[in-house]
Amino acid sequence: MKGITIRLLFALGFIIVFSACTMNLGLDEVQVDESEEQSQVVDDQYEEPTAEADTSNEIDNYEEEEEIIVQEPIDYKAEGINEIGDIMVVMYHGIKDNPPYHRSKEDFLRDLQFFYDNNYHLISMEDYLSQHIDVPLGKTPIVLTFDDGLSSTFALVGNKADPESAIGILEAFIEEHEDFGKAASLFIHATKQNFQGDGTPLERLEWLVNNGYEIGNHSATHADLSQLSKDAVIKEIGQVDYFLSELMPEYNMLAITYPYGKRPEASLIQHLADNQYEGVAFGYEVGFREGPSSKMVPPSHTKFDPYNAPRVRGSEGEVQDLWWFLDYYDKHADQRYISDGNPNTIVVPKEKVDLVNIDKVMDMELIVYE
Repeated sequence: MKGITIRLLFALGFIIVFSACTMNLGLDEVQVDESEEQSQVVDDQYEEPTAEADTSNEIDNYEEEEEIIVQEPIDYKAEGINEIGDIMVVMYHGIKDNPPYHRSKEDFLRDLQFFYDNNYHLISMEDYLSQHIDVPLGKTPIVLTFDDGLSSTFALVGNKADPESAIGILEAFIEEHEDFGKAASLFIHATKQNFQGDGTPLERLEWLVNNGYEIGNHSATHADLSQLSKDAVIKEIGQVDYFLSELMPEYNMLAITYPYGKRPEASLIQHLADNQYEGVAFGYEVGFREGPSSKMVPPSHTKFDPYNAPRVRGSEGEVQDLWWFLDYYDKHADQRYISDGNPNTIVVPKEKVDLVNIDKVMDMELIVYE
C-alpha cells in the first residue's frame, strides 16, 4: 500500500518506566555534580549566591519542566473504533407540521436531542468529503442538509436567525450543547427569494457562511433533472453558480442535491464535475439523491458513489427514514463510523481494511487493528 503506514499496536509500559527512571537519574546528577562544576569555573565569571537570594522560582520552574504527561494508548477494539463505518447525511426541508418532508419544531428538537444523547456529532460537508473528520473519540459524525431555501429553514430577524426557523432552533441547541459541533448545509435555487426575511439576499447568505454554515446547489428552478437534455442540465445547474457568483464571487459550492431525488441521465453525470455556464465555471464533488439509494458508506469507502450518494429523509414512521436508521444503528453499532478522535488518521479493524479507498486517504495514516 504505497504512501500508507500500517501501524501495529504495542504495549508502552516499558518505555514509560524507562523514561521516568531516566528523568530521576538526570536530576540526581545535577545535584551531585554541582560543586565539581563550580570548582572549574573561572573566579571572575562566577558569583556565589548570597544568603538572601531567592531561588524558589528557579526550583518551581525546574519542576514544571520535568513534568511529563503520558497519554494512554487507545484500545481501538474496546472502543469499537471503525472509521470506514456508515455516516448519515440527513435530508430536511422546513420547520412545519407537514411530514414527511417537513419537521415540526418539537420533532426537530427531539432529533437533535437524540443525536446528542447517542454520540452523534455534527460535521460540515467539507469535512465529510475530505474525510478529515475532527470529532471526539467514540463519536459518530452526522451531516445535516436543508433543501429549497425556505424561510422556515432560515430567515434573518434583525441580525440573528429567526428562533422559529431550523437554523434558529439549531443555534439555540448548540449554545446549550457546545460539544455537539456546529454545521449544516443549506441548498438554494437561483433566486433572490431564498430565505425570505430581513436583510438583502447577500446579507442572508453571508450570515450563514459567517456563522459556520455551508451553501449548496439545489438547481435553478427545482426541475426534474432526469428529464433534461445535456444543455438543459448544464443551464439548470449553472444558473445557481452564476447567481451566487454575482453575490459571493469567492464562494465555492461543493455539493448538489437533486430535486425529487432524481439525478440526470447517466451519460450526463460527468457534466456535474466540470463545466461552465455563462462564463462561470462549476464542479461538484458529490450529488445526493433522496433516500438510501445505496449503503451510507463514507467517501473513503471503496463503494462510495459520489454522484449517487444517499440521504436519509428526516422523518419517522416509514422504512429507511431517519428514525428507522437511528434504531438500526442502535442495534448494529458495528456499522456506524466511530471516531478515534484524530482527524489525521483512519483507524479500521483488520477485517475491514480492504474497504478503504487508498487513493482517498493518501495523506492520512492508516491504522489497522485486530
